[in-house]
Amino acid sequence: MTSRHGDLVGRRQELADLRSTLGSARLVTLTGPGGIGKTTLARAAAADHGRARREETWVLDLADLVDADLLGHSVAGAIGVQARGASADEVAAAVADRAGLLVLDGCEAMLDAAVSLVAALLAAAPRLRVLATSHQQLGVTGEVVVPVGPLPAEDAQALFATRAATALPSFRLTDDNAVAIARLCEALDGVPLAVELAAARILVLSPQGILERLDDRQRLLVKGARDAPARQRTLRASLEASHELCTPDEQLLWARLSVFTGGFPLEAAEEVCAGDGLDAGDVLDLVDGLLDKSVLTREDDGASYVRFRMLDSLREYAREALTEDQLRATRDRHLAWYADLVGTAVAGFFGPGQATSYRTLRREHANLREALRYAVADPRHAAQALAMVASLEPWWAVTGRVSEARHWLARACEAADAEPDNRVRALALAGWTATLQGDPDAGRSLLEKADAVIAEHPVGDATRGRLLVARALEASWRGAPDEALVSLEQAVASAHASGDRMLEVTAVLVLGLSHAFVGDLDRAGVTLQACVDLTEPVGEVHVRSYALSALGMLALLRGDAETAADLERRALVMSAELGDRSATAFVLEVLAWVAAAERRTERAATLLGAADAHWRHLGVDPDAVPYLSVNRRLSEERAGIDRGTPAFRTAFTRGAALPEDEVLALALDRTVEPTTSVEEQVPLTRRELEVAQLVGRGLSNREIAEELVISQRTVETHVDNTLRKLGFGSRTQVAAWVVELAARRS
Repeated sequence: MTSRHGDLVGRRQELADLRSTLGSARLVTLTGPGGIGKTTLARAAAADHGRARREETWVLDLADLVDADLLGHSVAGAIGVQARGASADEVAAAVADRAGLLVLDGCEAMLDAAVSLVAALLAAAPRLRVLATSHQQLGVTGEVVVPVGPLPAEDAQALFATRAATALPSFRLTDDNAVAIARLCEALDGVPLAVELAAARILVLSPQGILERLDDRQRLLVKGARDAPARQRTLRASLEASHELCTPDEQLLWARLSVFTGGFPLEAAEEVCAGDGLDAGDVLDLVDGLLDKSVLTREDDGASYVRFRMLDSLREYAREALTEDQLRATRDRHLAWYADLVGTAVAGFFGPGQATSYRTLRREHANLREALRYAVADPRHAAQALAMVASLEPWWAVTGRVSEARHWLARACEAADAEPDNRVRALALAGWTATLQGDPDAGRSLLEKADAVIAEHPVGDATRGRLLVARALEASWRGAPDEALVSLEQAVASAHASGDRMLEVTAVLVLGLSHAFVGDLDRAGVTLQACVDLTEPVGEVHVRSYALSALGMLALLRGDAETAADLERRALVMSAELGDRSATAFVLEVLAWVAAAERRTERAATLLGAADAHWRHLGVDPDAVPYLSVNRRLSEERAGIDRGTPAFRTAFTRGAALPEDEVLALALDRTVEPTTSVEEQVPLTRRELEVAQLVGRGLSNREIAEELVISQRTVETHVDNTLRKLGFGSRTQVAAWVVELAARRS
């Protein structure tokens, strides 16, 4: 965006949309928090309107007025008419024959007076249009509300570069400073005012230096243009202007909501923020008020959930209002809420609610991190953090966050004086994840610590079963599958005795795989089929997809490539629906072996590349996984595949770079339409299509960013582009389109 005197940077689509909206609506209100760029967009739209329609435009900044009684006089003066008085009706009568666009900037400063005047103007002057900016909508009949959001990543970076070059003419955007600028703009949430104020510091700080000082952003971002309104000269002034619009209860809720990261559902706000002066029954209306004043924004999937978000600058400002004791109490309630959420999600891991549990945890991942970060740093809560992390064991694997699990386990184990069951469970999880990620010495050491705890303290059957499974996995990686079998037979018995069905089917799965590792394909088949039989009736997906894939591997080893491919595809559909990166990696690996057996060497190489990308995302080196690496080499040798040839390297690299939807199409052996046909039907780039697929799975922008390892601002840009290109107005429409596209392709 621009300052009052600059050229427009970004917002081209918003400007075009405004041109269209102003052609059909007589009152359009741009809403959003302070500093988001409403003023700049409104002024650019006024100039555009004047050029396009050859009409007069008038701009009035209500923040310049000191008294609401002066509003009528000021509007009359701006339009150039003489009104008999300052009342709304008198001013409306004076402008009744005028045609053009009146911009009322900053209506929140005197909202009631602005509402009365606008209503009168629209009734009396049929050729007059009004473009208002406000933290909240006016509520006048016929009003079209246009929320203004942060700048997309590329536009925010362009704005920084433009403003920095204005302050320092020698400044240029280069390869050396581009990363720092991108991170800076992302940290500032793409808020135009914050980006401009940051750029103004370029005289004394490099982009990296500005980024490093953002912990104190309200002191850093104070060098605004002198001719800008007072509320736009510093970030703090903008935030204070928003704060003054809120009632005392709204201000209190705003402060308490600052403990949430990445958004929150209403139920969480009611539980975490109520008490000590706020009644839980009032939180609904207070959230509505903060939405109305653009302190919060809303997101939903059109069906199952509604969540609310707050920009980081708003969060940091509001948190200052809490004393240390108040902040601790609110964080305690935040931790308690998310500990309960984890408990509910874990209870749904074994059954038809598994996918729903994983989606909920994905949406709340940022808050889970915040809760765990707080808990591991506080001796009062470290044991609770340990229990939360350990109970989420399947989720860490499904979402490919094994490294994060290890991080939290290490932090919590350092701080927690946990009771024996939780400590052993955590050490078992830490042990096998370390082994999985190629650190067998650390894994073995952690499992030995768990053994030492059990030697001194009695533990439950479920805890013992988990440790036995972890030992079996470590033994398999060490090349001792016979030793693993002994542990697993005991693990299945312990799990069954404990009544933990998820643990039991996991132990049965690993037992079946271990039978395969020692070459006993018959017992492996019986055991894996038993795993399928245990999981299918209850709707469990994660373990069952692994079992089906393992059965496919057995079919291939018996020479039945057709059955193997069918089982792998069934498993892949299930793992893709769940978003299970680890199961998908295994399926792609086996499908590559199937292709090799069929002498489809290019397909095999491409699938191996796709599998390798999935393994690397998990932090796993597939060549270090004993059974995988052996079977991979055997399949390649039998098919005469030479990894050193240019053809193999090209296909492997292509597979590793394929977006998720194309990986699935390839793996399912579907025929994709020719490029020209796809371009006609799908006007999206590869990355936009990949993002659309994840939107279709119900992931939020933050979750998509984590999944693709890109910034959230970049995701928002892709989502905006997708909505614009497809002509949609909601994520729900994108999800429906993804389903329709998949049906057409298949």
